[in-house]
Amino acid sequence: METVFQNDFFWLQKHNLLVKFKGLIFNKPTKALQYPKSLINNCQGLLLNNQIVKTLLFSTDMAIIENIEADAVLAVYPFSPSERIMKSIISFSNKPVICGVGGGLTKGKKSIEMALAAEQMGAAAVIVNQPFLNKDIEMIKRKITIPVISSVSTPDFSFQSRIDSGIDVFHITGGQNTTKIVELIKQLTPSFPIIATSGKTKESVQSSVASGANAIVLSPPTNSELFKSIMNKYRNA
Repeated sequence: METVFQNDFFWLQKHNLLVKFKGLIFNKPTKALQYPKSLINNCQGLLLNNQIVKTLLFSTDMAIIENIEADAVLAVYPFSPSERIMKSIISFSNKPVICGVGGGLTKGKKSIEMALAAEQMGAAAVIVNQPFLNKDIEMIKRKITIPVISSVSTPDFSFQSRIDSGIDVFHITGGQNTTKIVELIKQLTPSFPIIATSGKTKESVQSSVASGANAIVLSPPTNSELFKSIMNKYRNA
């Protein structure tokens, strides 16, 4: 059966009939959207919910989560954190979920409440964005037992003060500076766990892995991007 390539060559969408055929042969569902898993083999992995996690899917879309094979879900979005969204994704997913609880919009008491709610619902970890205050991280650490992850998007950042506040993992989302930021942290504290965004090409994934990231964040194509590719194929049939 034909393999449909997306706009970039990292993601591959398998024909539905081929997916079903493989599932019948191996008695295991084959996810519709694939990525070259060999690229992340050299990652050490990160322990979440007693599972070794090497790939995290950056999505809150249940259709995407259902159709991409990844070790965990990174559930963050550019709005205030929502208990309803947390509950839905944790209940729907059969893998560890990391829930966003604060950043530039949400801080202080509200973030603590969201972190407590996430833990009670079964989240594997919570994550805060770069603008989040260290004193608020310290308060969250006193309230929950699951890991607290901090996103960082710039190399000009006080990594040690973040570590001193009690975070357990860095999430590096620095665009073209991602590899540089990972290397800076590795120089400061070689064994500190790091998750890194991968970009959308094989080269960017390989760069994040080579820099020493323990796990890679996969940024999938959107539903609209997938539909565009499919509809173009139909129009040209």
